[in-house]
This record gives sequence, structure tokens and C-alpha cells, in this order.
Amino acid sequence: MQREQLLEEARILIDLVERKTTSLADSVMTLEAAAYADPGLFQRESSELFRNHAQFVGPSCMLPEPGDFYAFADTGIPVLVVRRQDRSLAAFVNICSHRGAPLGEGCGHAKKSRMFSCPYHGWSYDLDGKLIGVPFGNEGFGELDRSTLGLRPLAVQEHDGFIFVMPNPELGFDAAQLLAGIGPTMSGFGMERYHLLGIKRVETAINWKLNMDTFHEFYHFEALHPETIATMSHNNVCHYRQYGRNHSLSSPRIGIEALRGQDEQDWNIRDNVSFVNYIFPNTVIFVVGDHFQTWRVYPIDARRSVVYHSMFVPELPQTESARAELEAFFQMINDVAVREDYTLVERMQLAVNSGLSRRVHIGRNEPGVQNMHRQIRDVLAPAEVLRLQR
Repeated sequence: MQREQLLEEARILIDLVERKTTSLADSVMTLEAAAYADPGLFQRESSELFRNHAQFVGPSCMLPEPGDFYAFADTGIPVLVVRRQDRSLAAFVNICSHRGAPLGEGCGHAKKSRMFSCPYHGWSYDLDGKLIGVPFGNEGFGELDRSTLGLRPLAVQEHDGFIFVMPNPELGFDAAQLLAGIGPTMSGFGMERYHLLGIKRVETAINWKLNMDTFHEFYHFEALHPETIATMSHNNVCHYRQYGRNHSLSSPRIGIEALRGQDEQDWNIRDNVSFVNYIFPNTVIFVVGDHFQTWRVYPIDARRSVVYHSMFVPELPQTESARAELEAFFQMINDVAVREDYTLVERMQLAVNSGLSRRVHIGRNEPGVQNMHRQIRDVLAPAEVLRLQR
């Protein structure tokens, strides 16, 4: 957000705090609890929302230099995204043409900033995906046409400082359409100048949607986080804005009311307002203080999911002690989510798994949760989805 947008957001939040209210949806939403465990629905979601829908990879600063890459396989199709020498992006199915090994895993850097080498037998590819080296190639593979054995390309786009990739090699996409205007609203945070501190991977015994629900509302702060988040942020207060299938939620920090007595030009918005930005279908970007985090959730099966929690900071620490301090802060945030959120939500998943017929009610004060489920329903559409999401 630009400065005037930030000021407007702060004014709205101060008013909501003073009136003891929050952004409200038009009505209560009701879901069948089975929506969080139904195997048939899970298969539809896996296909339409993850395999055949462009995926948010991260902010552009995640791959700042030529040769930087990120690889993940959580959509069912192994994906490799790399920044090329001209600073453009390329993406490939992360499968070696020889025997199918991955060329890279997680965040890394290409060999000599120019090539990938298979860890199994050493077949190598340049950053355009072309096969450039086959050990013992003339004798062992002389009759193969190497021009046909490059890495299979995937559609990848960089827009408004964010990277998206399409896992299905047969499909394309429009990143501007996916963002639907939410990108420019985040431009004032200066994310392009940030640095990736690290990525944590957490497996949970929670359906991916039930996992995502926790990120979209502030109604649970006081009950679930009385000694942590509730000491820093107001409970059940947020301002909601929608951008296509995406949305943003701003939340007032404790003490924001003190801004009333200051000249608006002196307002320190970043210390008084937190932001949650949702990128459909499975990503949230938290902007808190001087850093931001991304949380990406992928289904493992109908009742389990994996979370990738990344932290980005304005400057990388220059000393071991500074890094240890920052790493401890990162770990603390992750631990709060695991200890307080996931521990409870895993027990909620057990209630779903019981198979008892019941409904889940999403309040008017939870517009972000409602929007996520509404958008999923609109993409999947047919009768079985409507049956589970009413």
C-alpha cells in the first residue's frame, strides 16, 4: 500500500476499535463438516485448484540473482523455477529426462549460475532447459536425439513483484488476472527489496482448508492466544477488502488509538497495523512490523496438509549473534502456530473424521474465511461441492 492508502486503513481501524466492531459479511455461511474430509471433493480440489491452477511461488525477491531456483512437488507435478542470466524466469517439470530424478530441491543456486546437473547420473541442462551434457553419452546413448530430451517447460510469470507457475505443462495463465489488483496494494511495503531468511516445513493432520481457515480471521485471538497474539493485536477487529478471488485484511495492534493525538504525517503505520493478504487458493502473506511472511498450504490427502512458512526481512543479519536472534524470532512465530493453532485444529479435524453429520458456521465477522470457501466453491461448482458448501 502507498502512504495514503496506509493512512486510510489506519483511520478505518481506529474507528472500528472505538466502535468495538469489525468488517461484516452479509450473512452467516454454513458448511457441511464433511467438506473437510470428503475424498471425492479432495480429488476435485487436487486437480482443479493445484494441478490445473497457477500457483503462487513467492515474491520476486525470493529469487534475486541469476541461477537462483526454487523447487517443490506439492501439486503432484514436480516444479522447478529458476532465474536465468537475463534475469527473466523459466520453469520446468523437475524431472530428469534420463531416469526421472529431480534436478534441484527447495531453494538453491544452479551450478556456476548456469546449469543443473542430475544427482543420479550427472545429466546436465542449461537454464533454458536444454540438455547439454550426458556422461558416457556417445557410447551409452549415441542413438538418442538430445534435442528432444530437454526439460519440459512450464508457464511462469512475474507480475507486481510476485512469481506464479502453472504445474500442468499443457496450460497457461494470466498473472494479472490472478492478482486482480491486490499486487499494487502491497507495493508500498517495498517487498522487492527484502531478503529470504528461511523456509520452515510443517506437516499437519489437518485438511488443507481447515488449516487455511485459521489465517483469515482475528476472532480467535483472545480465546486461543491470550498470552501471545492477543497481547499485541485487538481481538475480532479487522477491515476487509476484496480483489477478485483474493482479499486483504488489516488488523489493529494494541495501542493504535494513541495515533489519534498525533499529526497523521507522523503516524508509524507499520508498528500499529498488521496485514493479511490472501492469494487464491492457498497462500497468505502477513506484513507485520518490519518483516513479512508467506504461508503456503498444500493438501497431502483429504485429512492432512503441509505448510511452508517463509520469512522475509529488510536486511540479512551480518553477524552470527544477529542471525541467531532473528532465527529465534522466526522459530518463535512458527512454534506459536504449531503449539497453539495446529494442536487445537488437529483435534478439530478428529471431530470431522468421526463422520458425524453436522454443520460448520462461519460468522459475518469472518468475511475472509467466507470468501475463501466461496471462491473454492465457484471454481469447483458442481453439485457435490454445493452439497458440502451451502
